[in-house]
Amino acid sequence: MKESDFDRIYNNKKNETSQDEFSQVKHSVRHKQKERKIRKKRKKVNRLKSFLKFGLLVLLIFLTYEFFTLPGWYLAQDTFTKPNECKIEVLNNKIVPTYIIYNALKDVKVPHQPIFMMSVKPIKREIYQIPVMKNVFVRRYGFPARLQIIIRERIPIAIIKTDLKAKPAAFFTSDGVLVTNKHYMNLADNDDILKILTKPQTLKKEITVKRIREIEKIVKEVENYSGEKVEYIDMRNPNDVFVKIKTTSIRLGTLDSTVFERIKRIYTILPQITEVNSNIQYIDLSWDKVNYLKMKKNK
Repeated sequence: MKESDFDRIYNNKKNETSQDEFSQVKHSVRHKQKERKIRKKRKKVNRLKSFLKFGLLVLLIFLTYEFFTLPGWYLAQDTFTKPNECKIEVLNNKIVPTYIIYNALKDVKVPHQPIFMMSVKPIKREIYQIPVMKNVFVRRYGFPARLQIIIRERIPIAIIKTDLKAKPAAFFTSDGVLVTNKHYMNLADNDDILKILTKPQTLKKEITVKRIREIEKIVKEVENYSGEKVEYIDMRNPNDVFVKIKTTSIRLGTLDSTVFERIKRIYTILPQITEVNSNIQYIDLSWDKVNYLKMKKNK
């Protein structure tokens, strides 16, 4: 091969290599230009998305603010001074009249905030001052804003009277609270609740939780051995106690340690009443080991 031919071949290959390198550089430049354009488009799209998100967030905050500032979320300023069932609904109160609960709330201030943010502690605090209240639950509702107060009252277990026909002077609850306020005697006078007759002066001195429990136990024993429900127990004379059942009265006398033994004798003497008709005044069990029927005096 001649030298000139070799140079020609070498130059051709060199030219081809240079063209390939140029085409590669040209392709790389075009690729980078495309990538730059794509990045610019992505930045524009991202900016648009960010703007839209910000706009939606501002709109959402505005709508939320407008929604929660609607009048339907707020209690009227006269809710507690002029209450009614549309604003305050009281449920489950059987002893305390509704107007007593309304009166207890008249000094509660209405806060200027949506009802779901309103604290119910001031409401409960005022209602718990009523001695009959055991538990209070307050529910809050919107559109329109209103309250629902659910009451759980203490359960009366004994009604205390100074006379059988008189209104209750007080009643004792199952958790040991003596209630004497006349406003709370509304539904306490129930036939299913034990009635205790006592003197006014002994009402607060001698009527205690322990004493009520003792009386309840005596009443249950009388009901067990007589088979009849006790209507009332007369303790106006503590040394001469009477228990009234449907058939007749039972004189227990002093409620000492022998009273339960004396009560057991009821079932032996009670059947004799049907044989003596309606002239019996009471069964006398006040004496130890002595039973007799007290007859009514003939006029």
